Amino acid sequence: MKKLLFTLFCVCLGIIAIAQETKVTKFEMNVGDTIVWKSFEKPGKIQYDVMDSKFIDYQVIGLGNEIQVIAKGEGTPVITAIFGETQSQAVIIIKGPKVETPVVVIPEKPETQPFTATFSFNPPADNFFITVTNPVSDCRETFVKIGNKEAYNDGREIDRFWDIKDGENWYYRPEAQGWTDDVKWEFEPLGKSFFPLDSFDNEVDKSNLSKYYVGMERVLDVNCWHFFVDNEDGVTQYWVDPANGCTLKRQVNSETPREVTVYDLKYTKLTFGPYFKKGLHDTRR
Repeated sequence: MKKLLFTLFCVCLGIIAIAQETKVTKFEMNVGDTIVWKSFEKPGKIQYDVMDSKFIDYQVIGLGNEIQVIAKGEGTPVITAIFGETQSQAVIIIKGPKVETPVVVIPEKPETQPFTATFSFNPPADNFFITVTNPVSDCRETFVKIGNKEAYNDGREIDRFWDIKDGENWYYRPEAQGWTDDVKWEFEPLGKSFFPLDSFDNEVDKSNLSKYYVGMERVLDVNCWHFFVDNEDGVTQYWVDPANGCTLKRQVNSETPREVTVYDLKYTKLTFGPYFKKGLHDTRR
C-alpha cells in the first residue's frame, strides 16, 4: 500500500513538473496583423504543432526559435513548441479586421438669415439625365428618363434600361451581347423622385426654415439655398435648387457629401440603349 501511494505521489509530481515547464503566451490580433513569437530563448531542435492552422499563415524564422504569424481569419489557433522535455505555447485570439473609427468633425454653423422665399418641391418628371456621387460605394449613380424610357446605372455592375409602358426590360453585358432582354416588368420605375434630390423635402421640418437658412451658394452653376440643419449627432447641410426644391448636395457633418455632378433637365434625345443595337453581338453602350 505504501509503495502504491509513493508511486502515485511520484506520478503527480511528474505531472506538476511538466505543467510548470509549459509557458503560455497570449496574443490578441486583428485579421491582417503580423506578430513574431519567440518560443524559447535559445535556439535548438524545436518542433511545432499548430491547432486550427486555417486561421493563420506562419513560418519558422531566425534560428528556429521564432515563428512569424499572420492572422487571416477570426478564431483562436494555438501553437505548441516542443524543445526536449519542455513545452511553450502561443494562444492567439484573432478578431475581425481592425476598423478605424473616422473622426467626426461637426462644422461650425454660420449665422442664420431670414428665409423669405417659398420652398416647393417639384422634381423633374421627364427629360432628365442626372448623375450623383455615391460615397458609400465610391461610384456615381445615373438616372435617365425620356417619356416611357428610363435607365439606371450604379457606376459598377448594374446597368439597366426599361419601358414603363410595355414592361420591356434590358440589362447591359459588355463582355458578351451588350444590351440583353430581361424578364418583362422586373424593374422598379424611378417614380416621383430619388435620393438625394428628395432629401431636404423628406428630412426637414419646413415650418420655420429661417432656423436653418445661411445664405446662397453655387452648386453646378446653380445658385442654391444653403441650409444647416441641427441633428442630435451633428448637422446636415443641404444645397437646394430654388427652381424646383431639389437637393443638389447633401452633407452630414464632415462626411463626403452626396452631390449631383450632371444635371441635365432638358435631355430630349437618347444616345444609348437597346434601340441602338444592330445585332446579337453588338456590345456598344
